[in-house]
Amino acid sequence: MAFKSLLTIVSLAAALTGTNAALTRRVACPDGKNTATNAACCQLFAVRDDLQENLFHGGLCTAEAHESLRLTFHDAIAISPALEAQGKFGGGGADGSIAIFSDIETAFHPNIGLDEIIALQKPLVARHNISVADL
Repeated sequence: MAFKSLLTIVSLAAALTGTNAALTRRVACPDGKNTATNAACCQLFAVRDDLQENLFHGGLCTAEAHESLRLTFHDAIAISPALEAQGKFGGGGADGSIAIFSDIETAFHPNIGLDEIIALQKPLVARHNISVADL
C-alpha cells in the first residue's frame, strides 16, 4: 500500500514537471539551430561553440578546461581580508574581477597560474564582445 502511494506521488510530480517544461516558452535563435528561454541568451551559443572548438580543443577535458573551471571558482569565492578584518562582508562573487585586475589578482597566492588561462580567454572575450563576467 505504501509503495502504491509513493508511486502515485512520484507519477504526479513527474507529470507536473513535464507540464511545466511544456509550458515554458522558448525563442528560436537567429542561428537557426538553438532555442532559448530568453532571446538575450542567443549570442551565448556562439560563445559556447567557440569555447568548445578553440579553447577546449573540440570539447575535450584538457588543461584549458580545468584552468577555466579553476578561474571561475576562484572568481566566485573572491575574498577581501581587509573587509573581513573590518567585520564587513568580504566576498565578491563571479564578477570577472580576477581577469579585469589580473596584474594584481593573479599575484595572490591561490590565484598563481591563472594568468595563463586569462590570456587564452582574452581573444574570445574580444571576438564576441562580451564581458569577462559574462564569460
